[in-house]
Amino acid sequence: MRMISNRVLPTAARYVSVLLAALLVYYVIREPLNVAVSDILIPEIQSFRTTGPGSDQDGVPLVGTNGKPPPVGPAGAAEAIREKNAQTPMGDANDGIAYVKKYKPDPVPYSPIPDHFAWITYADFPPPVLENNVPPNPRVEESTPLLIGFTTNWPLLLQCVSSYIAAGWPPEDIYVVENTGTFLANRQQELEMQNPFFLNHTALGILGVKVLSTPTLLSFSQLQNFYLNLALDRDWQYFWWSHMDVIVMSDEDVKKNDRDHDWDHDPYATLYERSVGLLRYLKGPDMPPWATHFFSYDHLALVNRDAYLEVGGWDTQIPYGAADCDMYLRLHWAGFWQPQSEAGLVFDVATVLDDIAALFRVPGAHAAFRGDPVYAESGEGSSATERAHKEAELKREQDMWPWVDKEGETFAHLVEVAGRMQEVKWAAGADEAARRRNAWVGGRQTGGRDDPFYRDPEGFAAGVDILTDAGRRVFADKWGHRGCDLLAVGVEGKDAWRLERDWDVRESPGSVGGSWGKDWMTGTSG
Repeated sequence: MRMISNRVLPTAARYVSVLLAALLVYYVIREPLNVAVSDILIPEIQSFRTTGPGSDQDGVPLVGTNGKPPPVGPAGAAEAIREKNAQTPMGDANDGIAYVKKYKPDPVPYSPIPDHFAWITYADFPPPVLENNVPPNPRVEESTPLLIGFTTNWPLLLQCVSSYIAAGWPPEDIYVVENTGTFLANRQQELEMQNPFFLNHTALGILGVKVLSTPTLLSFSQLQNFYLNLALDRDWQYFWWSHMDVIVMSDEDVKKNDRDHDWDHDPYATLYERSVGLLRYLKGPDMPPWATHFFSYDHLALVNRDAYLEVGGWDTQIPYGAADCDMYLRLHWAGFWQPQSEAGLVFDVATVLDDIAALFRVPGAHAAFRGDPVYAESGEGSSATERAHKEAELKREQDMWPWVDKEGETFAHLVEVAGRMQEVKWAAGADEAARRRNAWVGGRQTGGRDDPFYRDPEGFAAGVDILTDAGRRVFADKWGHRGCDLLAVGVEGKDAWRLERDWDVRESPGSVGGSWGKDWMTGTSG
């Protein structure tokens, strides 16, 4: 056997000793050395350590490990949960005062809303429309879609839709746009009637109207752009839209009010027929370019789709309040005519008739509503004359009941009651009235906590208020002025986002003060 050279043995011994020294450093000296070094790292950069335990494969510390090896397996995970609650905010648990939840007072309880239209609850057909208000047959040549948006307060929507049908608008041309953000829940009857976002598709089907749905909950300005998109998809060059907090009527006393009506050929025209007549008038060859025709401002409005698209549609950065001022002013600056006239009676309301069938003159259906001042007691300090007047008013109401039970409501009494409903909505001063203007949004529906997509009604209304405030700030910064009276102060369309603020933002934000409350057309308080 060949002998190993004496020169090879010393070399091998040296390699073996180096290997043993390396193993000793790795397994015995490395960990204490790392600990010692970590103790002297600068605090500000300690969290950026790129080596050592608790690091991932790229050398970045693993979140939540605090420099310790991550737990391995179920037992390690359980130990980690015991050491630190996963729901505890990140950071030093001792760096602040313990948080204590403080709850707001419980909301004012409301009794459940009743059935305001028992007729369609127990019948599978709508009440008959008065003969004079039946839609034209054959129908008119024009497309006459009427869009009514809905988010909350089902009874108010039902009253609005019913009033348009009773006034003569063809139900098949009425489109309720469900903007609840509850997806298919209403269509699948998953929401109870006490839920603020409840919508009864079956009842609307009985009335003969159509229901369309937005893909998600939209703001007011987004909803208006959704209308424009519908008009494009369905090839509607013109369409009407209405607020849902209104009652409308065909004016049976129109002869006294409308000097332009052609009495020689048509002694009476419904709200629908007069609306169509105005559309034909605006489409005449001698008409200037127009964008909007207002009926009682935009409580009911006729829209020329292409005019709105030409100026860019509604500004969705102004989601609620001031969105109308911005839109109509931009149309005005672009040279579009926006006239206003009457086609019937339009009442701005926040309450609902006890029995909506009264609008159809159904015998036994009385035009009465919760909070009617006629039935309220005389206030303290009322004079003898005021008390006598109130007693006479109440007696007159009560004397009508036998007639209504037999014949149904009269036009004159419906107008009187709707007028009182409007007065109740606007009874307070300007600031309080502005708040009440949208107080109907939450309504009296406070149920549905176990329903899908539940939203707290007070919280939802508060969120709308916050977004309204933010939108006004955007408007004020966009035009350099607080308020809609831009024409009166000389602002022009080309000035958008180009003007310095005309107020000190350190003293008040753009959403308060200034000229808020003034009309964009006249520059006067509305």
